[in-house]
Amino acid sequence: MISPSFTEQDHKTWQTLYRNQTPLRSQQMVSVFSQGLTKLGITDERIPQLSEVNSKLKPLTGWQGVFVKGFEEPRSFFKMLSEKKFPIGSFIRSPEDLSYTPEPDIFHDLYGHMPFFIDSQYGDFCQEFGNRALKYVGNEQIVKEFQRLFWFMIEFGLLETVDGNRIFGAGIASSHSECAYALSNKPQVKMFNIEDIRRQDFRIDMIQNILFKIKSTQDLYSCLEEFEKPYRK
Repeated sequence: MISPSFTEQDHKTWQTLYRNQTPLRSQQMVSVFSQGLTKLGITDERIPQLSEVNSKLKPLTGWQGVFVKGFEEPRSFFKMLSEKKFPIGSFIRSPEDLSYTPEPDIFHDLYGHMPFFIDSQYGDFCQEFGNRALKYVGNEQIVKEFQRLFWFMIEFGLLETVDGNRIFGAGIASSHSECAYALSNKPQVKMFNIEDIRRQDFRIDMIQNILFKIKSTQDLYSCLEEFEKPYRK
């Protein structure tokens, strides 16, 4: 079990990152995100103790965060999702470049992802995603297509609301520059379509110039049966 220790500088980095995002949340994020931060006790004061976050989250939906050293390979990542576990980076990005981290850090994972897991339907979708994807870990192309669905929805998805597009993806939520960019007229925003997503490649080292949006979260939560159909033939 990884038990990282964080320095005072690390806590200051967290504080700066968190406060940079604060004015954006009410106008840019889906409402469950702020609700999740409150319910899980994730604040700007210090990097939260993961055990304390888990003690609040597990009774709600059964999910928990687990510290990892870096990127999880598909097999271990899908398995974690199937067990209602989400990987949490055991480090925080450099204060010299707050906008970039080569691997998912604790701010991306704990601030960006964990608040969404207070929603049981969201959690159920991620668990089902893990269960279904795990069956295909020996097939590189199918794994890539599952990764694209996760990337364009869970990491970089948008939700259409009566007040305009709102940020649904954790990758956007944890990045100051991505938040502003995603809701500007600069990216190409496509309506959610599993066949388009299945074919749409992405890069992790650049601002996303193609995004997908859903009209309702149910569009995403009910898509896995259809998404998996071609692989059963």
